[in-house]
Amino acid sequence: MRVELAAGARAGRHTHPGDEIGYVLEGEGQLLVDGAAPRLLRAGDAFVVPAGVVHDAHNPGRAAMRLVGVFVVDKNKPLATPAR
Repeated sequence: MRVELAAGARAGRHTHPGDEIGYVLEGEGQLLVDGAAPRLLRAGDAFVVPAGVVHDAHNPGRAAMRLVGVFVVDKNKPLATPAR
């Protein structure tokens, strides 16, 4: 799916029932994975978040961050679940 994270926005801490594979098309932002240092992502970068790992994305910039996300999940489960 195409994902857009507006300037100054956060996706919100969440998990997926399967792996998330992402590729940044435009802009930049931070991938925030629980237990890991923040990772700066820029256009051309790719990332993988394993199933069940709590994560968030933050765009502290002034322009939208656009990416393509591929989710390898069970189609009978919600795509994302908010984390506590």
